[in-house]
Amino acid sequence: MVTGQAANKDGGIPNGEFLRRFAEAILDRSRDVAEARAACVDVLGDEATAQAASVVASFDGINRVADATGIRLDLETARGGGDEIIRELALEELGAARA
Repeated sequence: MVTGQAANKDGGIPNGEFLRRFAEAILDRSRDVAEARAACVDVLGDEATAQAASVVASFDGINRVADATGIRLDLETARGGGDEIIRELALEELGAARA
């Protein structure tokens, strides 16, 4: 997951560091989700942590649907290096392999 280059760890939003760590842990199986979730609960509470998990799940689901249907990258993303990443990782071949 690419998280960008923020000037500070919180990305300029309240408790952003905890939210970023939690989102990364959810999406990266090599990270400890329980630890990141516990840190979020300690700082944000149960309800806000559940809402954060819902947002991560929603965006991940949207991306999976877009990938499965073959939706193309928007021009800005393609120009920003998206097309290059697709070529480097040979992602276009994945859809053909499943057909």
